[in-house]
Amino acid sequence: MVERRRGEKTRVTVLLIAICVAFLSFFELPDIFGGGLVFHAFDVGQGDSFLFRFPNASTMLVDAGPKKNGKELVRKLRKLGVRRIDVLVATHPHEDHIGGMTEVIKAFPVGKIWDSGYNHGSATQRAMLKLVEEKKIRFGRPRAGFIQKFDDVSVEVLAPVKTISGTGSDANNNSIVLLVSFKKISFLMTGDMEKPERRSIGRFPHATVLKLAHHGSADATDRRMLEQIRPEIGIISCARENPYGHPHKKTLRLLADFGVKVYETHDGEIVIRTDGEKYVLKRRGGK
Repeated sequence: MVERRRGEKTRVTVLLIAICVAFLSFFELPDIFGGGLVFHAFDVGQGDSFLFRFPNASTMLVDAGPKKNGKELVRKLRKLGVRRIDVLVATHPHEDHIGGMTEVIKAFPVGKIWDSGYNHGSATQRAMLKLVEEKKIRFGRPRAGFIQKFDDVSVEVLAPVKTISGTGSDANNNSIVLLVSFKKISFLMTGDMEKPERRSIGRFPHATVLKLAHHGSADATDRRMLEQIRPEIGIISCARENPYGHPHKKTLRLLADFGVKVYETHDGEIVIRTDGEKYVLKRRGGK
């Protein structure tokens, strides 16, 4: 009789623990359809691609990585249950950012495309624009000050402020720069912005998560910028042992000076879930 009671108490204890774990998990890792925002920084090699899934179930894909990884990106998106891309952002027309766009546009219905407006004239850009025209996708070139709301989420364009030319890297310096805000948590997405575009923005807003500009290159981030943003998390998207030396040691030292916790995509996909008050960061598929 005593053993039976002990067994019942043990089962009740286990059940209560399971309920508590489920309860805490619900609030610490909010589901995208249950009031939270989920951010994915994909490992696309030497390039950029980031997915936002908003609390109202809308999706925004910022860049699509290089062409050679386009099909793999589509596979990842499908595995996450993505059925539609509401906003597809081409921060600038370099191949490592828009090379995978054609695969994405072929695979998913796209609500609208935001483009930097910089004409690079490359075969990659022409192929993307041709497909956009064929599919009659809504196409816009938002400028600084434009804001799109997704219920509690605000997406603000900080740049381009104006068309920048004569820099030697004009495509980078006309990148779309976005601030994605959900209550107390925000993400600053900087494309391949370099010093000229950084200066055009003026003062940066605070952001919880900073996507480092231009894969963490030496001249894409400075002390003044970090003093204004004060990020907790720094995301660097680049391939391991890439030929460009990304991220630069100077940038890593600067981030360390500000106490920024740095995550690089070549170590595996980075996932951040937030309820707008706090966030949880996890990795997937590290190599």
